[in-house]
Amino acid sequence: MDLRLSMVHNNPGEKPFDTKFHNPSVLREYGYNGQVFKHINTVISFESLGLNLFPQGSKEREWLDDFSLGIKNEIKLAKSEGLSTFYHIDLFVLPKKLVEFYKNEICDENGKISIDKEMTLRLHQFLLDELFEKYPDVDGLIVRVGETYLHDTPYHTGNGAVNYGDKEKEKRQFIKLLHFLREEVCIRHNKKLIFRTWDCYNDRFHTNLQYYLDVTNEIETHNNLYFSVKHTALDFWRHVKWNDCLTQGKHQQIIEVQCQREYEGKGAIPSYVMDSVINGDTCNETVIGIKDVVNHPLIKGIYTWPRGGGWYGPYSPDEFWSDINTFVISNYAADTSVSEEENFYRFVKERLELSDIDAKVFRQICLLSNEAILKCRYIAPYDKTLGEISMPCCNWLRDDMLGGLHRLKNAFDVMFEQNTLSEALCEKKEGVELWQEIFELSKSIDWKTCNKRDFIITSCEHAVKLFTLVYHGFQVMTFGYLSEKGISRIDELRAAVKDFDIAFEKYQELKNNPHSATLYKLDYYLYNQPGMRESVDKYRALI
Repeated sequence: MDLRLSMVHNNPGEKPFDTKFHNPSVLREYGYNGQVFKHINTVISFESLGLNLFPQGSKEREWLDDFSLGIKNEIKLAKSEGLSTFYHIDLFVLPKKLVEFYKNEICDENGKISIDKEMTLRLHQFLLDELFEKYPDVDGLIVRVGETYLHDTPYHTGNGAVNYGDKEKEKRQFIKLLHFLREEVCIRHNKKLIFRTWDCYNDRFHTNLQYYLDVTNEIETHNNLYFSVKHTALDFWRHVKWNDCLTQGKHQQIIEVQCQREYEGKGAIPSYVMDSVINGDTCNETVIGIKDVVNHPLIKGIYTWPRGGGWYGPYSPDEFWSDINTFVISNYAADTSVSEEENFYRFVKERLELSDIDAKVFRQICLLSNEAILKCRYIAPYDKTLGEISMPCCNWLRDDMLGGLHRLKNAFDVMFEQNTLSEALCEKKEGVELWQEIFELSKSIDWKTCNKRDFIITSCEHAVKLFTLVYHGFQVMTFGYLSEKGISRIDELRAAVKDFDIAFEKYQELKNNPHSATLYKLDYYLYNQPGMRESVDKYRALI
């Protein structure tokens, strides 16, 4: 693949990850040829407009100088390793003082920066001119529209460049923005533009093929223009289909792959996903893998996140599970004639130094982990009712949060009507049994002097204890929900609450294990919603 890009997506507003994947020499060793950073659009001073937005001696100027120095250093280091440099930016994001000064000329009646205002694109023309003049070694931009993260840019404000709601208006605004960016980035500055078709909806740019074609067919192709598309429809979930937009239309594309899935443990537990990503997902025979499209003339590369995605924790003391995913996908992209399995065993031989027999056992652990996560985190009896372009399992587990019936109500209502709640319970129990098998397999390996031994075994133990807790929490919610529906399951509810409390205490024991990641919490605090704690306590009151 021509483009092999890596970006560490640090948690917005938090201290950057301590990861080797910031190091460009590591990326080059892994087969990458480009490194992606963030927020270069926020160090533009707009001095050519005669405005003093960051006056000397101010806190704004101190922040600007520090951030600018960091950008210069990261570009220098990447270039010293022969890597191309790209910057991921959100549009629109501008200095607060600039927006205030031009408010009447760039903002709509709701105070939002509007693409339909002529001055908005004019200001971004100044932004791009200054950017590429000050940082000529930047090879291109990766542009996202839809969210604007301002957590690390305290002197800026912004909003999405496209106003969602009216589909035809959305398309017109996307087309207007793409015409502008193609002209300014690809032609005037001769830099690469990678436009992310980012969103989490089944009727918009990223997933809906007709929408994608309606927009991209209006844009003339260019050697510097690419569209970035996730291999999954919607977000990086299971039980969703392959993204139909890949290989379609007339423009070059790169494929987005997440190596530390925010919905599946973030590397706190075993999570090897590259078998299903590259070869196709066993949970759905219609979901193809990257290997099935790598030779298509429109597919030009991959864009991976070795670390990052989502919010908060869990935070792991070792990035091993992200590492193996990253190693396999990056080396596969560098030479697609070498299979996923061959790259996997190369990693195991070089990094773990296992015997042939133990290497096969370790692969069994990795493949089983993908199945165990599917059973414990997702809800097949509900997800299968949704089709393949809807958010699975109400997103009840994500980051380090355990959701409750506040998230799961629709799923429980559907399964109650279809009499599949018991099937969902069995699925969770089967998942726990798989994790127990994985844990025993991890202890059976002769690790010799492998310094990853303690972490790997602990991560397997973490999965057992976490999903035992999840299983009993699911039992409590199921029996409590049925009791509210007039189907008395009080005896089973009483036993489930007791088992949940025991499982919670056993899970807390991991806090004393230095090889364990931080623990999941019983609250769904990302959206200030009640989580599993509230649901269990609600039904605890029934007994």
